[in-house]
Amino acid sequence: MPPARRNLSVRYGQENSANTAPVQEDVIPSIGQKHPIFLLLASLGFAALYAELLFFAATYYGNSLSGVTNVVLIAGIFVLSFGAIYASFVLPHRRYRPRFNLYSPIVFLATQWTMSILMVLGITVVSFVAGVFLVDGRLEAVAELLRSFALYAIAVMLIFHGLVIYVRYVRFLYEREMHESYKIVSLAGIITVVVLVITLFLLQFDLGRMGGNLPNQGWLSLHLSIRDVTLIGLTFFVFLWHATALADH
Repeated sequence: MPPARRNLSVRYGQENSANTAPVQEDVIPSIGQKHPIFLLLASLGFAALYAELLFFAATYYGNSLSGVTNVVLIAGIFVLSFGAIYASFVLPHRRYRPRFNLYSPIVFLATQWTMSILMVLGITVVSFVAGVFLVDGRLEAVAELLRSFALYAIAVMLIFHGLVIYVRYVRFLYEREMHESYKIVSLAGIITVVVLVITLFLLQFDLGRMGGNLPNQGWLSLHLSIRDVTLIGLTFFVFLWHATALADH
């Protein structure tokens, strides 16, 4: 016997027959409502990466600033990046939720994703400018900051936000019994393979840098190890989360 079809008339913006006011329950809930721990850990992880990069750049390349200025600036970027990354998962939904009936579900989610990307790019640019100030504008340090901040921003925008949007859309299909399991599993497998290949390529690049003979090579190797371990850990975390979130239906 097929499962009973869910009554979603209230959830999809229609009015309750006993009450003329529209019901406020969410049709595609924000990730913060369903998975607040995931959102908190993801935001903390990337805020720590942003702050660690600035700390490494300031100590490895040196600067003319006082120790207090360094600490305040790095701590400020940690707080700002945490708040901005956290908000990038929450604020777009709050902004566009009242307009749900004006869009298809895909456009609704893509519009939120676009706003999330802009928010992540904004805090990344602010952090990069702070980093340039921290290293006194030294060209080799600026290049290091640019590479690393670009990597972090891409990871947040594509892997984390991309998988969040994917999970929310699939959950929407689950609710309406419109999903096809083989398509969901196939797409998840393709995404996993692509991310794995890119991760191995980047890891090989960092491993090559760890084996050099530059001054303060040990500090550089430690920074790269912290970055790689954290990024790999966050990537496994988001894939594990998305698998459990899709399975829980």
